[in-house]
Amino acid sequence: MTAILLLIAGAGTAAVYWPRLKAQLTASSQVARPERTPKSPEPQPTAITTPPVGATAERTPESPKEPAQAAYPSMPLPTTFGVYALSEGQLHELKPVPGKIPDRRVAISAAINTPSATTLMDGDVKFVVFRPDGGVDASGTEVRVIAKVSRSMGVDASGKAAIVSAGDSWVIRSTSYPYKVGPIDDQSRMLLLQPEQDGFALAPGRYIVVVKGMGYDFTVAGTITDPNQCVERINAANGAFYSPCPPPRR
Repeated sequence: MTAILLLIAGAGTAAVYWPRLKAQLTASSQVARPERTPKSPEPQPTAITTPPVGATAERTPESPKEPAQAAYPSMPLPTTFGVYALSEGQLHELKPVPGKIPDRRVAISAAINTPSATTLMDGDVKFVVFRPDGGVDASGTEVRVIAKVSRSMGVDASGKAAIVSAGDSWVIRSTSYPYKVGPIDDQSRMLLLQPEQDGFALAPGRYIVVVKGMGYDFTVAGTITDPNQCVERINAANGAFYSPCPPPRR
């Protein structure tokens, strides 16, 4: 009986104190439970952009460009001093004629008995002068005709007039062609002689380039048709006289 009374009394006590006990348990559970913080966003993978083919990811400063090398000259240049004919893209060294070349006011020079050592296939020709001093007097520079002596007239042993072949004999005439003198780029000791008239070409025959009183001769190959290239000689007691060759008979 006593046990029953104690159980009833305990139940009544629990009924009275249960709301307060429940409140205490709830409060203690909130203290013990850690406060939930909002989740921080998870790190997202970063997209790596790949530069297109042929492009760089970062523009690098351009390196300074190297200076352009000087262009090679458009024509060949000599390596030793002298006077050269420039024909068909090639240089031809001209040999000097012995002796001083007479002034152009002298119609005919003394006879030259040796042929020229240089033959050009084309009369479209320029000249390169390469001298140690690099100087050329433009007023005294010219291209003149060397005419072939076709025949010689004189008197034979019997006193009769006779016409004979003159053999290998040439003379420098006063006939000349205008050439202008100019510098060659980056070549302080070289000068270029070229025709004053564009497209001018020398006719077949023999010529001489006069530079500072010295002559350098050459021959343009081909059939000679220029009348300036031919003279006749008359031998007389008081000297030799020259006259142009008569025109060919047709």
